[in-house]
Amino acid sequence: MIVVFDTNVVVEAIFWPRSTARRVLTGLALRRYKTAVCQEILDEYAAVTAELRVRLFRKPSRLGAGVDCRQIRACRTNPASRQTQPRPEDNCCDCGGCRQAAFLVTQDRDLLVLEKPFGVQIVTPVQLLRELRL
Repeated sequence: MIVVFDTNVVVEAIFWPRSTARRVLTGLALRRYKTAVCQEILDEYAAVTAELRVRLFRKPSRLGAGVDCRQIRACRTNPASRQTQPRPEDNCCDCGGCRQAAFLVTQDRDLLVLEKPFGVQIVTPVQLLRELRL
């Protein structure tokens, strides 16, 4: 099963170790499911994480220009058509792997109201844990 993670979930998992987002990404580490990403998503993960690290810790990020797919055990995909995105800033919806995903996990209310675009169920981390009973 493929699960796509919005940047807000990844960032929450990194900076808040006791969060539900961290529990969700633990399932990825335990290989209970896979994730799919494209380079744009990896770049967004890196940029937002670096910016937040500076704001929280007043230290520059040690991350390079991007994050490697192997670092997060992801299937590499190509971006889908730009016309299919609900909003231009939603790179997670632009991921070609999103079409094959069972779930798109996000905290973004604008995405959550879409419910099931392209046949992909959009859920919060809590809802994913309930669905998978993790």
